[in-house]
Amino acid sequence: MKPMNAMTAASSRRCALPLLVVVLTWAVAAPVSAHHGTAPRYDFSDPITIEGEVTSVFWRNPHVRLTVSIVGENGEPEVWDVEAGSMNALERIGYGADTIRPGDRVVLMGGRSRLGLPTMAVVTATLPDGSEVPLWPQRAAALGLGAERAQIESAAVEASTESARGIFRVWGRRGGYDRSVSYTPEAQAARDQWSLLDDDPALDCIPPGMPAMMNNPYPIEFVDEGDRILLRLEEWDGRRVIHLDDDADVDSQPATPTGYSAGVWEGETLVVATSRINYPYHDDRGTPQSGDSVILERFSVADDGNRLNYSAVITDPRNLAEPMTIEGYWTWVPGEEIKRYDCTLPSD
Repeated sequence: MKPMNAMTAASSRRCALPLLVVVLTWAVAAPVSAHHGTAPRYDFSDPITIEGEVTSVFWRNPHVRLTVSIVGENGEPEVWDVEAGSMNALERIGYGADTIRPGDRVVLMGGRSRLGLPTMAVVTATLPDGSEVPLWPQRAAALGLGAERAQIESAAVEASTESARGIFRVWGRRGGYDRSVSYTPEAQAARDQWSLLDDDPALDCIPPGMPAMMNNPYPIEFVDEGDRILLRLEEWDGRRVIHLDDDADVDSQPATPTGYSAGVWEGETLVVATSRINYPYHDDRGTPQSGDSVILERFSVADDGNRLNYSAVITDPRNLAEPMTIEGYWTWVPGEEIKRYDCTLPSD
């Protein structure tokens, strides 16, 4: 099966690397997470299929990658670079490194490159035995193509249920993201010059700082450490420290990519103010961030204990014409765990 309207432009090494742009699309109208650049890089409005032989498999985070040899429209062999979901996401629905192997003849369905390259973001793969595997679980689930989470062991469910206390637990699946933002002319000019293939630090497995690090489709965990809270994020093996009852001189604290976070409890709501951020971007689209950026977050557990509501207001007058507002939520999946991420780039 040949790709529709196949283009055979050669890709550079940079194009062949997994695109790690961290984009959140928790919006109700499009409830599938499109992080790591799939939205700008690939066109899912008119999915294509390709059929060929798998020549290599890279089963690691941040994205599983395949190379597939197909017969192009001109009858000549073409090698396609295929980007799938993350290793962690695939493991959560029961698939491992032996799911697809070099030598397998497969049919792949997904979105093709918007840049005219022989690349695609695969949604599903039909394997030699005829079974269909959702290789990009979030997108497959949104299309009703079967990407249910593998059953969690009952012992893990019981243990997490007994230890859960307010915000202090692992929070899993989430949704309902919305964002309102407008940019200053200078920030818009920087966004216009941003290159998806050259400029994002994540292309080299450099993790994002605040606020971009909060925009990811993986579990997070709040750990009570007395006078501070440790916030663990599965993606990028991220860590944030939230200082409670803190009388430190914030302006004297060293600037870091995650900034300096001070939290207070307003009833059952955790309110966190973060400043001293030296990460250069607000997001994965090249929106510049100045050292004056301040983020005010609110985390609150719903009355039934099964949902963690989130809001953030981000102020950066140099780059944001008005404060950016973000709203979203996570849901509790008893027995969920934080997995190792270990971002790894393919070797040359």
